[in-house]
Amino acid sequence: MKQLIVFISLSLMGWPALTQHKINVRGEQCSECNMFIKDPLFASIAIAGDEQYQFDAIECLVNFLREKDEATFDQLLVANYIQGGELIEARSAIYLKSKGIASPMGAYLSAYRTRSEAQSIQQEKGGVLYDWRGLKELFKDSRFGLLDHPTHHHSSPGSYAPVGVMGDHLHHRGGFMVSLRYMDMQMEGNLAGGETISDQRIFQDYGVAPQAMTMRMYMLGVMFAPSDNLTLMIMQNFVENSMDLQSTMAMSFSTESAGLGDTRVSVLYGLIAKEKMSLHVNSTVNIPSANIERRDDTPMVEDMKLPYPMQLGTGTIDLSVGTTYKVTHGKLHAGFQPMGTFRTGENGQGYRFGHQLDLNGWVSYDVASWLGVSGRVLSTTLGKIAGQDDELNPMMAPPANHLNSGFTRVRSFLGANFSFGHQPVLRDFKAGIEYGLPIYQDVKGVQMSESSVITAGIRYSI
Repeated sequence: MKQLIVFISLSLMGWPALTQHKINVRGEQCSECNMFIKDPLFASIAIAGDEQYQFDAIECLVNFLREKDEATFDQLLVANYIQGGELIEARSAIYLKSKGIASPMGAYLSAYRTRSEAQSIQQEKGGVLYDWRGLKELFKDSRFGLLDHPTHHHSSPGSYAPVGVMGDHLHHRGGFMVSLRYMDMQMEGNLAGGETISDQRIFQDYGVAPQAMTMRMYMLGVMFAPSDNLTLMIMQNFVENSMDLQSTMAMSFSTESAGLGDTRVSVLYGLIAKEKMSLHVNSTVNIPSANIERRDDTPMVEDMKLPYPMQLGTGTIDLSVGTTYKVTHGKLHAGFQPMGTFRTGENGQGYRFGHQLDLNGWVSYDVASWLGVSGRVLSTTLGKIAGQDDELNPMMAPPANHLNSGFTRVRSFLGANFSFGHQPVLRDFKAGIEYGLPIYQDVKGVQMSESSVITAGIRYSI
């Protein structure tokens, strides 16, 4: 009888503690990964006095506790998977890790009040059972909980690289993202090697001197992850080019070109997923879908074929291979992405662009839950054009001469990423902007000098 009275007393005291804390499925963010809580079957709560921390997955709760004293929390509650998400004590629950049950952050964890409940689901879905202590021990291995994979944290401002970096992150299995970017590059004046060259010097060898060039690019990208380690991406560009020129007779004129650029298909494959570090491989195929025979009228020639920089694509199948390495420490994030691009064969106009090496490094800091600031340095080395387009007169203007191609440029960027997680309507959107200036330029022959680059973009992911 005494045992029954004690049991009833504890039940009466404990039941309100479990029922008075509710998990808000809509409008609340996870205290660990900042993602919105969407599925109550995987949610959890940690309670310390008047403080309540909510999580979208069991793996988030466990990772949250790794750097804290568990004894300071009055209650740790997890959702019972087979009871509509009712809250049960985390320390006494039984956990199933099964590929047949996909939890929000990819660790495949679900919780049950009793071992028999868990075993019934295990027989149907497969997997391994753990108690609370065993689960925490396994999380000491950062590969056990995929939450430790920084490339999948997509809610904080630093979860993405600066907007000018492509292919910087993977998605969870079934993840989908659409992005739209805009880039504006301005060029003004001319260089010979690393030195400024005057129009008068150019007129000694050419009939026309470029004055300024604007290249605008609109980039539509789609990403989809068939598995946690594999993300596929396709990107289609629309390009607008304009160039202002002046002839030896002091006649000023402009040429323009616009249309679809080349199509790029990428595969991103994860190699390492640790708590504060990740590494994945980037591979891209450039499909030559752009028109490389654009023409425009000039005072000298009507319907003249435009020079190499004014065409809309490369005209060749290009292969890009590289890696993306990312580290994170609290609110501080850093990344490095080397990428090599190799041209295959000649295009239909008798030439190919040079091979290219990009070295991209960045650091970002989460100033607030909705704002991250970044600094980036990009070094680009582009080889010279091989072959030539016989329709172009190489003595007309420097851009029409294939010998005036290839360069090494180092650019520096300042940027900002914006997360709208505090706005429920916009929680799946991210935005970014970046402004860059050249800090070193060394060109082969005579080429235009780059003056600035602005990139802005928005992403929508589910």
